[in-house]
This record gives sequence, structure tokens and C-alpha cells, in this order.
Amino acid sequence: MWRNKVYSFIGLAKKAGAVAAGENPAELAVKRGRACLVIIAGDASHNTVKKFRTAVYGRNIPLVEFGSREQLGHILGKPYYSVVAVTDRGFAERIKEMVDQNHNNDETAYGGGFFEQTKNS
Repeated sequence: MWRNKVYSFIGLAKKAGAVAAGENPAELAVKRGRACLVIIAGDASHNTVKKFRTAVYGRNIPLVEFGSREQLGHILGKPYYSVVAVTDRGFAERIKEMVDQNHNNDETAYGGGFFEQTKNS
């Protein structure tokens, strides 16, 4: 359910013209200082991940791993996208907040964190 909300926000950002989708447009957005957030699909190639980790290094641009290439492509009207750069600070902050919040919650889903603590105590 939360993934659908993130995809919806990415779609809204695209409609607002605040998305650079694809490797080349996203890389240009990063290099020109327009990117506020870089989203890399969970099934992106190792080279793509390495390329964008290097590109955002030292630039104070957050990078998150989210979704799949097919889902990102579907929401943006193409067969697939491995990388999306969000160029609007408001959209970027909200998307990052939702992804971070739910990544943290996934680790303790179904009481996993509680049981791990009591088991070792």
C-alpha cells in the first residue's frame, strides 16, 4: 500500500515537470545541481548503481533505492526506468520521507524487532 503512495507521488512530480527520468537526464540533473533526490530501482544494474553513487557523492543529494524498473517505467509512461531524479525539493523530501519511514518499519514488521530483543535478553 505504501509503495503505491510513493509511485503516486512520483507520478505527480512527473506531471508537475519535476522529474528527470532515465540515466542520461538524471545524470545531467545531478551534474547541473537540479536534482534534489535520486531514486534507483532495486533491480537496476550494478554499473548504474555505482555510477549514481559516484555522481551524488559529496553533492548533498540523497539517493534511495525503491521499486522496480518496470514499475517506475509504468508510472512514468515507458517500459522501464532504472533511475529517476526528482528536481522539486517538496516532492523530493516527501518521497524520501515515505521511503525511509517504510524501510525502517519493514525491518520490524510483524513484531520482528520485539522478538529479537526479548530472545537475546
